[in-house]
Amino acid sequence: MYGSYCSAVAVLSVKSVISDSMRTINLLPKPRQQEIYYSSLLSGLWTVVILSLFSFALVFLVQFGAKFYLAAEAASVSNQIAQLKIQVDKNDNAAVRQQVQAANNIISDYNTLEQNAPKWSKVIKAFAVLPPPGVQITNFTVDDVNKTVTINGLSQTRDLVIELYNNILHDDKNFYRVDYPLDNLVSPTDVNFHFTFLVRDDLLK
Repeated sequence: MYGSYCSAVAVLSVKSVISDSMRTINLLPKPRQQEIYYSSLLSGLWTVVILSLFSFALVFLVQFGAKFYLAAEAASVSNQIAQLKIQVDKNDNAAVRQQVQAANNIISDYNTLEQNAPKWSKVIKAFAVLPPPGVQITNFTVDDVNKTVTINGLSQTRDLVIELYNNILHDDKNFYRVDYPLDNLVSPTDVNFHFTFLVRDDLLK
């Protein structure tokens, strides 16, 4: 019995030594290893690009949806005005005239709002081509009064943040006075960044 116990201990010891000595060895040629690594990296970059395009497409849809809503409301009010004018011609009623005036004021407000509101969809379209691959915009905020844009985002490296800054700076026909906080440069990788810049008046026409 003692001999069996010793044999079992010896077997376990041998298995432990074999297990400890096992290592994972990549037998692929080095060019193939690099090809697999770059393929994986490219796949990740495409994912970031697709997510960024999806974010900008969503913003476009919101902008166009608001425009269509205003147009539908304006058409509805115009129809109401036409109906009220018919009643005025028939009844010459002072109360109805007041309703017509109120409706005219409403449609005038809609027209003024549409004419004076900045064309932010053009701003988004102009900016969409500036972020390099590896940069994701998480927030895009506009200030109608001061005509400024504030962006927040994530970048794989600090160099990509600098590249985005240079892209905005060089697009001086659309944007200018780019505020570049130094805390964007603190981390070399996985950078949370933010910029603020002004929009040219010509882009809002």
